[in-house]
Amino acid sequence: MSNELLRSNNYALLTFASTSHALKAEKLLKSRQADFLVIPTLREISTSCGLSIKIAPTNLPDYYNYLSSKKVHIEGTYQVAKEGKKNRVEQIQVFKAE
Repeated sequence: MSNELLRSNNYALLTFASTSHALKAEKLLKSRQADFLVIPTLREISTSCGLSIKIAPTNLPDYYNYLSSKKVHIEGTYQVAKEGKKNRVEQIQVFKAE
């Protein structure tokens, strides 16, 4: 994990249907030595407890396609921008590589 990602105020977020999918994604990304963080799902996205994966926006298509190819169910993809103490969250569509 890079310090840049840790302090980033603009990032992409992957959410999952279950904690087990999030943990599987974490394991797969670690084996690939990917740059990511596992964080609690933001309240702006869901009030239920859950885990999400924070990544640099430039890595989103690659990581999304990799996890999808490994049968990890990704529930949503988001662009997050921290504005003061609040997060501006926008759901985005990622297209799979053919």
